[in-house]
Amino acid sequence: MRCLAFASVCVVLLVQNVFGQCDTVTVENTIVYKPFDYDYLIEADGLRNGPEYDQATLYYPKNNDNNLKPIVLVPGHSATQQSISAWAKYLASRGFICMTIGTNSLWDFTDKRADALLDGMETIRQENNRSNSPLYQRIDTDQIAVGGWSMGGGGAQLAAKKDSKIKAILAIAPWLRSSTLSESDLDHNTPLLIISGQIDPTSPPLLHANLHYDYTPSSTSKLLFEIELGDHYTPLYPSTGRGDVGNIAFAWFKLFLDENKCYCDMLNSGSLDLNNKSSKYEIALNCKTLNIDKTSKSSFNLNVYPVPATNEINVEFRSSKKTDYKIYNVFGQQLQNGIIKRHDKINIESLSHGIYYLKVGQTTIRFIKE
Repeated sequence: MRCLAFASVCVVLLVQNVFGQCDTVTVENTIVYKPFDYDYLIEADGLRNGPEYDQATLYYPKNNDNNLKPIVLVPGHSATQQSISAWAKYLASRGFICMTIGTNSLWDFTDKRADALLDGMETIRQENNRSNSPLYQRIDTDQIAVGGWSMGGGGAQLAAKKDSKIKAILAIAPWLRSSTLSESDLDHNTPLLIISGQIDPTSPPLLHANLHYDYTPSSTSKLLFEIELGDHYTPLYPSTGRGDVGNIAFAWFKLFLDENKCYCDMLNSGSLDLNNKSSKYEIALNCKTLNIDKTSKSSFNLNVYPVPATNEINVEFRSSKKTDYKIYNVFGQQLQNGIIKRHDKINIESLSHGIYYLKVGQTTIRFIKE
């Protein structure tokens, strides 16, 4: 391979050839998938019924993942949890946990819906510790997202303002009182996905979804997908746009809950809007500077931290056997190798500042030397 005039291109090709971390994360593989079978839990099954909401249904994929990412959804004004069940079933079929909750009163306002979501997060945490649950010790309780429809979407925004530990928001045709809405109300750094309808008479975009997007800080990762000729109910269905709406939400949660940066460019380019169903697609997402977490994780339970690192990195993986490791630079050149055990440290003092790749067994993960 000749890498003189096209050095930057060759770096990318070399990294892809050696590691192939994003080879399977393509538009085609995102939209063409085999859905998981799913099941659900209710209060009669032992699921907690929190004081800030009324009843819940927790949908979960029937797979072998022991690091499931949860999402809590709350409905809109005068609506029951059934109104958002299509989203919950869809997300469970794609590998996430999704719990819908009701409200203590159908007419609870946005602040009450925010409290309901926060209480729903507590139910997720307790379910992870309930020994009789099929989800016992299988939920990643550090990576919880919230969302909702209409007033529920507005409540999700307020919940993120109250609890900075929330990792992502799905705001479906969100509503907050626009006459009193200000930038301070939405001053949070939780990644925000808004799905709205172009001709929504209940939450007109100019007074709601667009303001939510504009008033959320420019430093916050955010995406606004407005469905062409969509009304207040159209965003309730992830199948809208031949599945484009659902695929975008899936990619958003893969990026910010699974911390898989391979989905970033896909979202930034709008390439999942295959059927041109959006009348507006606005995004503020810097893939180059995106800092999701201080810990890098792979889907194969290989963890490396801290990121960035200085003199050494901590390495954790599931296998009980000692395993070979190798460290490569961005040109695919091997710089270090050795053998490590499942909880170990690797000295990286000899490495200069920059990006490197650690390969343990057949799994590769990126880290940064500070």
